[in-house]
Amino acid sequence: MEHIILYGAGERGRAIYGYMESLGKSHIIYGFCDKHAKEIGSIGEDKKQVWTLEELRQLDVNCLYCITPVDADAASEIREVLSGEKIIDFSELLDMAGLDRADCNRNFCAFTHIDEMDKYFQDAEDSLDVFWDRDSVFYRMFQKLELDNVIELACGRGRHVEKYMNQSGEITLVDILQKNIDACRGRFRNNTHIRYYKNNGYDLKELEAGAYSALFTYDAMVHFELLDIWSYLKDIYRVLRHGGRALFHHSNNRSDYKASFGTAVYGRSFMSQEVFAYLAYKAGFEILEQQVIDWGIPSYDCITLVEKPGKGGKYAES
Repeated sequence: MEHIILYGAGERGRAIYGYMESLGKSHIIYGFCDKHAKEIGSIGEDKKQVWTLEELRQLDVNCLYCITPVDADAASEIREVLSGEKIIDFSELLDMAGLDRADCNRNFCAFTHIDEMDKYFQDAEDSLDVFWDRDSVFYRMFQKLELDNVIELACGRGRHVEKYMNQSGEITLVDILQKNIDACRGRFRNNTHIRYYKNNGYDLKELEAGAYSALFTYDAMVHFELLDIWSYLKDIYRVLRHGGRALFHHSNNRSDYKASFGTAVYGRSFMSQEVFAYLAYKAGFEILEQQVIDWGIPSYDCITLVEKPGKGGKYAES
């Protein structure tokens, strides 16, 4: 019998275990492997044991290791340590639990943002210059959007809103998490021109066709699955008016076609500048501009500005 071991009992390892636990699938996890096993002891309501690699090898059990750290150097080091052992990735773990890969990669991303990302959202409030500094490529492209009826996709706790709300007409904040939508409702409760929409993570089906002047998304689509991006692009095309524009901050991680939020370095899913342009073009958009940027790892992200062809937008002829 093969026993599944999560290698790494840190934040990501615990998140994977917590997600499996939330689905009633924690029984497939035999335990954890971590060099700090003695200090940790056990994890979870059912007290999953944490061993060192040496202890596991002494147990003489047949193990499958799922590597959990998303830091590139740490993951590479672990793979060297596990040379000769059987290694599975997050998607294979989902298969063994009888779960759908595409749905679970999306839902796991959402799950990690419910409670465990509170500190991230707080810290992110203090690091907005990369997006809104006047010399930023994000800011330069954002100035090419017409904001009379704008959608912010994957808005989180609304940290970007105050940067553009005073120059906008109607604003629609969209997020997959009700907790984020509720936080934004409270934060902007005195602003009557802001609307809120908890969506499903892959389309905008409740929004009116041809009604919006622009859409943008920052620091979120980098984690989206390629198939979800394709679904979004088609629906974004539907809701934008002719001449409307969309600005996307997405992954440029072309190193591994298996990459997803659950397995990739910094959670960057498989995508590239060229593939994104192809998908946007197939959805009906014109590609106005793309720029690859350094984001943790050189050339790991990209910003793409697109337009829905036709008359009707302030910038349609520019």
